[in-house]
Amino acid sequence: MKMFKSDAYQLDRESWLLLVMSGLYAAATSLSNMFVHVYLWKIRQDLITIGWFNFSQYLSMAIAFILAGWMAKKVDRVITIRLGVGIQAVFYLTVLLLGTKASLYAPWLGTFLGMGLGFFWLGSNVLYFEITERHNRDQYNGLNGLLGSLAGMIAPFVSGWIITRVNQFTGYRIIFGLSLAIFLAAVVVSFFLKKREAKGKFCLPPILAQAFHRKNPWFWVNCAMVAHGLREGVFVFFIGLLVYMTTRNELTLGTYFTISYLVSFISFYFIGKWLKPEWRNQAILFGAFMMGLVLVPFVWKLNSWTMFIYGIGASLFYPIYYAPLTSLVFDLIGQNEEAVKMRVEYVVLRELMLNAGRLIGLLAFIFIVNLTTNLLDLRWFLLGLGFVHVLAGITIRHVPLLKAESGSV
Repeated sequence: MKMFKSDAYQLDRESWLLLVMSGLYAAATSLSNMFVHVYLWKIRQDLITIGWFNFSQYLSMAIAFILAGWMAKKVDRVITIRLGVGIQAVFYLTVLLLGTKASLYAPWLGTFLGMGLGFFWLGSNVLYFEITERHNRDQYNGLNGLLGSLAGMIAPFVSGWIITRVNQFTGYRIIFGLSLAIFLAAVVVSFFLKKREAKGKFCLPPILAQAFHRKNPWFWVNCAMVAHGLREGVFVFFIGLLVYMTTRNELTLGTYFTISYLVSFISFYFIGKWLKPEWRNQAILFGAFMMGLVLVPFVWKLNSWTMFIYGIGASLFYPIYYAPLTSLVFDLIGQNEEAVKMRVEYVVLRELMLNAGRLIGLLAFIFIVNLTTNLLDLRWFLLGLGFVHVLAGITIRHVPLLKAESGSV
């Protein structure tokens, strides 16, 4: 791939296998993830139900991270990935079997999905840390973003096209079935990854204690992760749902995601190719501010055009914010041998803080929706959340940038 700066930075076989599995995972989730929310909305038309579906998802996801962290230390990281993908495959099978009764079990379905997500992302993030090194981490993130964006360009449009061309609920069953099949393919790929046992005892409390010491860089990482989660917990489902509520057309929703991911694809390419470690702080803050700014037209006038403006703008600037933020945090884990030994615990800490932010954001969303379902009132809430990533950009500046050294973790 031309995006790599030199032969010394080429990714190895394990990296490519993880990227293939991540690409399959992205394709499966891009096909159905947003359309699960639309499916629940069409059955019941209740934002509170969807809010609790996501709340239970992130709560169980946090619990699953702890369980998966213990398993990664006692058994194997690859097994946690395999288990996570398998649980998500069973989730879509359950939705298929429940049909239009799915909304009655929304919190339980969210709990089930969250468990799968927690096991998958714990294993995936730990493997990502072990497989990549400081000198090629930005490039891996860029390529991983490219694959995710490519899946996002194709899959939502295919889903929208299928749903609008057949009986709509039958169309939903088709795309959920396709996601099930792709998840199973990802499970097969996971068997080609080398078994990776971790030595030592899973010991989370000392790592959690670092969250409360201001002089420790992890205090600021945790603040950034909470701020990141505040926005993400709501935006990951509600913006797409707003597009559908505004247009009432799944193909338009699929087109929205296709265009957004096309822009993201281009942005991730240039981030992977050109971003230097010493530019990370500036990139994070700039990307965060611009993601809030592109929401302003949407606040003044809610229609399909302002939604598309936001989608394109957020997709352009999110990689500028997210790729260096991820690299910076994982570089901190690899700063010394002692931290590397506790890499599983640090990944769990990162995800717990991220999910704490998501849960707080969702509680605020549920509270506001209880007061009003008027979209005009919700716009100001979304605008406030839109700029929350700026707090992540400010707090992460307290984390020292580490110099890239060839061969370092």
